[in-house]
Amino acid sequence: MRPLGSVLHITRSKYIIVKIHDKKNLPLLGSEVLDANNEIVGKVIDIIGPVDRPFAVVKAVKPGIVSLLKSSTFLFYRTKRMGKGKRQ
Repeated sequence: MRPLGSVLHITRSKYIIVKIHDKKNLPLLGSEVLDANNEIVGKVIDIIGPVDRPFAVVKAVKPGIVSLLKSSTFLFYRTKRMGKGKRQ
């Protein structure tokens, strides 16, 4: 599990915007996003913003999870391991 960053904003479309903690270690698209309790929150679907201050766009796995997140909640990520011959 690696640190992703803190929740900055929840959009009207229920996407979670996360201010990335370490701009040198960006998550791969499709990485699972977890909270401090190791519960899956969603998946990274995009990286946006300026190069020196990137943000991750996370799609929640369940709509109800979004209401549990507060601004500044710190999230983590893990990259799924792909099998042999699989592409991401």
